[in-house]
Amino acid sequence: MAKNLTQLDAKHKQNADSHICAVTEDDYDRIAPYIRLLERVSEIEKSTMTVFDMHRKRYLLKSTKFKEMLGYTNPEDLDNDDMELFHKLIHPDDLPFFLETENMAHEFFNDLSAAEKKDYKMVYDFRVKNTAGIYMRFIHQFAVLEQDKNGKSWLVLIITYLISERAQSTPLQRRMINMQTGKLHLFNDDDINSDKMLTDREIEVLKLISQGQDSQNIASKLFISVNTVNNHRQKILRKTKTENTTQALLYAKWIGII
Repeated sequence: MAKNLTQLDAKHKQNADSHICAVTEDDYDRIAPYIRLLERVSEIEKSTMTVFDMHRKRYLLKSTKFKEMLGYTNPEDLDNDDMELFHKLIHPDDLPFFLETENMAHEFFNDLSAAEKKDYKMVYDFRVKNTAGIYMRFIHQFAVLEQDKNGKSWLVLIITYLISERAQSTPLQRRMINMQTGKLHLFNDDDINSDKMLTDREIEVLKLISQGQDSQNIASKLFISVNTVNNHRQKILRKTKTENTTQALLYAKWIGII
């Protein structure tokens, strides 16, 4: 595992160092108003929205909320862009998965045509240690925000959500999603081989759960037994690899199922 981690980390750094974009100061001036707009949206929504510049290897927009959720409040902590420090906060069992996911995503986006790059988003989760030593589970979403004149990925939009304040050791998951078609690509690591994570009936049940319906009401609406509804609930949790229906609803929303 240590050798594998070293290789993954080296590949991760190589991907970052070799990614050079054809951009000028005029390009940075052009996108500056959009970055300020996103910053305002992030403040209003109180979301953990960041924009990473793959050319200069730095953040153009960095929300403080992510580190605030971890308990970091000192300015020097909030302004620290050291990726190695961030990697040290990731659960050691999750770090290889995290690095491998980002390496695979880098290759996936590089292989896409310029016209396709903005059609996809990467969704994956991992655990991060807070200042109290407790691991919290987060989900990352990232997509290409801007490309250079040659169509190469330049700016990446990253949105991070908290799934659980006390993360359990449930399996991690990752999905590459075509935002135009809703299809899942590349990262189906489990036994879900179809384009759709959930069946139509499971999605139907999940939508009714999102409306506050209990199993009895869902059974009546769908003309099935309560036992069948509960079986669907269990399958939804298993397929989304979540601990409860609240998390399943959030995850389904983030990847566009409902």
